[in-house]
Amino acid sequence: MSLTLFGIIIVLVGALLLVRSGMAAMLAFVMVATLFGGSAAIALPALGGSTIPPANLALLFLILRAILPGPQQMERLGPALRANAFLIIFALYGIISAFIMPRLFAGTIAVTPLRPGAVRQLYEASPLHFSSQNITTAVYLMGTLIAGLGATIGAARPGSAPVIVRTGIIIAIAHAVLGFISILVAGTALDSIVEFFRNGNYAQLDQSIGGLNRMNGIWPEASGFAAYGGAWMIFMTELWLRDIERRRTGFAALLLALALLISTSSTAYVTLGGYSVILPLRMALLPGSVTLSKGLMLAAVTFVGALIVLAAITFNTAALERFGHIIAIMTVEKTESFSGMQRIYWALQGLDAFVATAGSGVGAGSFRSSSLITAIIGSMGVIGIVCFIGHLMRAFMPLRASTYAAQITGASAVGAAASWTALLMLMPAAVASPSPDPGVMWAVFSGLALGLRTHGSTAARSTIPIRPAARSRLKARYAS
Repeated sequence: MSLTLFGIIIVLVGALLLVRSGMAAMLAFVMVATLFGGSAAIALPALGGSTIPPANLALLFLILRAILPGPQQMERLGPALRANAFLIIFALYGIISAFIMPRLFAGTIAVTPLRPGAVRQLYEASPLHFSSQNITTAVYLMGTLIAGLGATIGAARPGSAPVIVRTGIIIAIAHAVLGFISILVAGTALDSIVEFFRNGNYAQLDQSIGGLNRMNGIWPEASGFAAYGGAWMIFMTELWLRDIERRRTGFAALLLALALLISTSSTAYVTLGGYSVILPLRMALLPGSVTLSKGLMLAAVTFVGALIVLAAITFNTAALERFGHIIAIMTVEKTESFSGMQRIYWALQGLDAFVATAGSGVGAGSFRSSSLITAIIGSMGVIGIVCFIGHLMRAFMPLRASTYAAQITGASAVGAAASWTALLMLMPAAVASPSPDPGVMWAVFSGLALGLRTHGSTAARSTIPIRPAARSRLKARYAS
């Protein structure tokens, strides 16, 4: 095990924040660290060359900050543990299953390993066995658990909501800008600067399609860039819908939407397509969830964007043909391709593993899937999928009116935005994730929702400026 340059930076900054700042700043530090999804903080040659990303290393300082003595520090730990009960069971069962189930069911089923290496045939599989990927996935699940607990505790601190919003805006804009830079410098000498950040041991795939460079920022591939950017686009949009820092969040959401649109990633199109369907449905079925003015602005932006794209490709026949070819490759032709058929096979492995183990799962990290849902079902069985859905529903809070109302302020509004993000960011993972680990970002957003809406809403409400319309209503009420 060895620290990389990024690992050294994380340790130095984390140690400084540990002694000089509180939970809110440490949480912001972890959020920023997630931006470096293609980087490695720790190299693990003994585990087949696996690497630990910067965010997972930063989580150690987050949990240390949470348990170290401080004002009301331990008082928040108990509520956070109760709020994340489903996540705790999910992660612990996943960690235990990663070490026990592959040995218990060894050889009873043939699966494609989580890291299959060079694929020689379409339906390549080998007998189930324990591997280094079981250990790696167990480590990642522990990181997901720590992220959820830390985010819940940090969000419950008074004054945390503005810090979370400002940090999110910076991350969203930075991620989009890095994506545009990765396209502009591709194939030039400056590309080595971007490659410097991609030191993680991940599959470095061909980042071009139809002769066009794909956008991946400092991430190893376009799908990872799009999944991360999609989550922040949803969060920024949900904040904008609630008039939280509306100019900055609106700009960040628009910039990310543009980046996703030109990223040529099917993951991006799943996010954009799914979200563009859900927003009108919310307006139609849940009056008050999206104000009329916001709905009209969204429609106008969509219309103008469509006009620009159509105008650009209409006056250039070659561009039109290339655009159509790229869209066809990334959508209708994808399921008929070698990769598409392989992904369907990987997804079905989860159902086969579930049946073969009578609902107990073959262990986290034992096989490769192409869907988070079937990965959890096949790896962690009934316990895993029930706890996953339970935690998701606890974070989303579907029975609360504040989940759907746009006219809310304070930390509750930020928490509601995080709730929607935790739910909707799973759209691409449901059709693309190879692992049962939902990831640090999902745990962070669900933790933010729990912390802000369950424990921190009252204390933090006064720290976010009240919108002008809400202020005038309050004045009229007290005047009467």
